[in-house]
Amino acid sequence: MKAIQFQCCSPDEVIFGPDFHQSLYCHLLCGLLFREEIQFVFSTFAHSIVLAFRTFEQVWQELCDDIRDGELSSRVTAPSVRMAMSKLLKPSPELADLIYKKCSGLSNWYGLIPELFPNAKYIYGIMTGSMEPYLKKLRHYAGELPLMSADYGTSEGWIAANVNPKLPPELATFAVLPNIGYFEFIPLNNDAERLYMDPKPVGLTEVKIGEDYEIIVTTFAGTRIFPF
Repeated sequence: MKAIQFQCCSPDEVIFGPDFHQSLYCHLLCGLLFREEIQFVFSTFAHSIVLAFRTFEQVWQELCDDIRDGELSSRVTAPSVRMAMSKLLKPSPELADLIYKKCSGLSNWYGLIPELFPNAKYIYGIMTGSMEPYLKKLRHYAGELPLMSADYGTSEGWIAANVNPKLPPELATFAVLPNIGYFEFIPLNNDAERLYMDPKPVGLTEVKIGEDYEIIVTTFAGTRIFPF
């Protein structure tokens, strides 16, 4: 991650922690501790970012207490995580007061992300398809920060890259990356006469502009999947 300049503010013990909720709490805490150094907010899927800041709404005062006292909340019980966080967490009443003031001054949490991370330039993740319903809430948290939906992928593998990630996610156009798997496309036809026909998949070079397709991905491991 350092080699590609994609460093996370959380230590490995938090990233690979045994409990999701404890790790999320510590991710939020680490973000506050390194707030001046955060350059972008990232998660693979948009719903994870929304979940993180919904959680922040519930625990922000507890996070401020941790920073003010320099002691990690008792909600975090994993020994490896507590040990790693103890190396980062020192009493900082000034930072705690600053975060408390910023959160108290927000109107319904609008613009929360740039208030917490003043040097953040954008928010990054998969925001199309099944992630699109989360855009409204994500924009609420983001304020004026741009949303970048640079990838199109699934949990089994990546499929395509956004040819112009500066455009809003709703206007994303993706180019398939043919060297990361074998791709087939099932034509989607609304013609009632052909509704019950079994359409045959076509290759990447056989797709037609303006037509709709369901993608089939065969990974290098030989797994054939139908992403949604």
